[in-house]
Amino acid sequence: MDNFVELPGDKTASAFAYSAAAVGVAGVLTLGAMYAVEVPKGGPFVFGAINDATGAVFNVLVIPVILQVHKRLPKTAWTEPLKWITVAACAAGATSSALLVFKVLAFEPSTIVSVAAITAQAVWFLAAHNTLLGVEGYPRGLAKLGRFIGGALVVGLPLAGVGFLIPGPEWLRYTVMGAGFVAGASSWAAWPYWYFKAGRFLGHKRPVEVPGAVTPEAA
Repeated sequence: MDNFVELPGDKTASAFAYSAAAVGVAGVLTLGAMYAVEVPKGGPFVFGAINDATGAVFNVLVIPVILQVHKRLPKTAWTEPLKWITVAACAAGATSSALLVFKVLAFEPSTIVSVAAITAQAVWFLAAHNTLLGVEGYPRGLAKLGRFIGGALVVGLPLAGVGFLIPGPEWLRYTVMGAGFVAGASSWAAWPYWYFKAGRFLGHKRPVEVPGAVTPEAA
């Protein structure tokens, strides 16, 4: 079993992670409901508005979790810049979604900012968890899930964009777009589960094995 060393701030970050997981599930469900119910009818976009609101809250809640998990990364030339780029992207995504909810910002620019924020978080997931796979004390299952989430979205978004833009037969365009959509949707659906697992990891202190320690025998 992996050794686990509790860091200051773990319990607080755990509460944020559980909250982000709950809000993330609400976001996934309302987004699915919007496309299944409201988009075919052309509105009213009640589920869409709820999804925008959950997106704003989610982007705020994840910041303490990202910062806390990031503490377990070895310090290198890229870790600190990536951390602050990701945090800035989360803040921008939260602001953009909130402005959309209050009808201060139009849908198109808000969507661009939101996609950029999600992409930045996906890059963090991929890069950070690829490194965390080799860090003692960080659960391999959590690292593999984080790497999958980041990798699937980093691949899925460009695929969907290429499928939309490329000329050629419809079957080819829809195949490429479909592959990108499946990859991106898989990542999006797994996102809240990672935060749930991160909440468990950060919230439960595990015993630390001390090298050379001897367990006293019963008399």
